[in-house]
Amino acid sequence: MTHLTPDELIDAMEGVLAADRQAHLATCEECRRQVEELASVLHDAKRVSVPEPSPLFWPHFSERVRVAIDQDAAAGTNWPAWLRWQVLLPLGAMAMLILGLMMTIPIDNDVRDAGQLTESAPHQAESESWGAVADLVGQLDVETASAAGVIEPGVAELAVLELTAEEQQELTRLLQAELTRAKS
Repeated sequence: MTHLTPDELIDAMEGVLAADRQAHLATCEECRRQVEELASVLHDAKRVSVPEPSPLFWPHFSERVRVAIDQDAAAGTNWPAWLRWQVLLPLGAMAMLILGLMMTIPIDNDVRDAGQLTESAPHQAESESWGAVADLVGQLDVETASAAGVIEPGVAELAVLELTAEEQQELTRLLQAELTRAKS
């Protein structure tokens, strides 16, 4: 059987040890010796008188602790002032707020894509894109495309606003040519 644990030794001194462990104590010389040593130490500790501290001890004690903490804090700070938690906590909160806003604000990709089409080979990109859409969908009118989300309201106007002066002149020329061709 195993020897008594420290908690069981204290229970044995107080007389509240379980019956099976009490039987072990009766047969084990080492456990009895530990209980006797513990009782002797406790008896010696009770006989020693501890003097009461001075009435000024506790008020001065808190002041000494405060000074020691301040000195330790001043001696142990090798970090720059802007890297302390009092500064970093608000900065971190601000960064998380900005990140959250950036994730929730939608980005209008259609306008950016329209600007990219006009910059790089507009006629080739238009024919390839519309050719792919036409192959997939077949004949599609503007109302159906708008309802399906292929064309969003206002995208064409925003794309025209991003055109340079030369591109706006070319668009005007192409529209006038198409109107004269449609009249004839």
